[in-house]
Amino acid sequence: MSLVYNSTILADDGLSLPPTDRAFQYGDGLFETIRYERGRVWFWPDHVARLQAGMTTLQLDWPANLTADVLYSQLLDLLARNELTDFTARIKIQVWRQPGGLYTPATSQINYLITARAGHPFAITQKPKISIYDTFRLHDSPVSAHKTLNSLPYVLAGIYKVQQQFDDVLLLNTDGYLAECQAANLFWLTDNVLYTPGLQTGCVDGTARKQLLRLFSDQQQGFFLPDVLSSADVVFSANVMGIQIFSGAFTTMQHTRLVRAFTDTTE
Repeated sequence: MSLVYNSTILADDGLSLPPTDRAFQYGDGLFETIRYERGRVWFWPDHVARLQAGMTTLQLDWPANLTADVLYSQLLDLLARNELTDFTARIKIQVWRQPGGLYTPATSQINYLITARAGHPFAITQKPKISIYDTFRLHDSPVSAHKTLNSLPYVLAGIYKVQQQFDDVLLLNTDGYLAECQAANLFWLTDNVLYTPGLQTGCVDGTARKQLLRLFSDQQQGFFLPDVLSSADVVFSANVMGIQIFSGAFTTMQHTRLVRAFTDTTE
């Protein structure tokens, strides 16, 4: 398999980073995970917008010669080189600060890496065995809405999920309100109104979250205690890779709308 490192195509085993690399030393960067399916890079404008916003927050400079179109072309070329053009793929773009300095960096210039691996088609699945992971709570911060390289809350939640044999776990914020799931945003429907924790809870501003908020005109975002889920018609999580139903069931109309929103190539 090949990858793209700073516009250069390399074999997987050809990438070598110095011990001063700031992604390794400090987690000083961001990433985007993107779905490629049916010949389409899904929700590309939203991914680019979040990446650029995150870079601005971390005070990282977007290279003048690396436009969104150039990055998109490199991504498509990588899919072709890895023989994934006709398949479903999981693409990851990582951006981090170049070496220099300790906690205080010496530069705002970046390195970036694009990888592409075979993935699974978008699916709506049942995952009924869930619980709350309460050891590590989230909080609102300048970087909480972005996918940063410091993902320890989600790593530890994932370990807990596997140890306890749950399908997924819910994370709370510091005040005990629902925030999100281990690797996806949290949603529920009651009387056809879409509810989801607000970004002020410290949850990630997910790409699927944006799509669902566009899809449901009747919606509420905010602070909700866990017991609100017991009266919901359906509770589910979503990211660009799929939707996982925790309890209840979508109506036929809701199911159709969701499938179209996440799989229909016509625009």
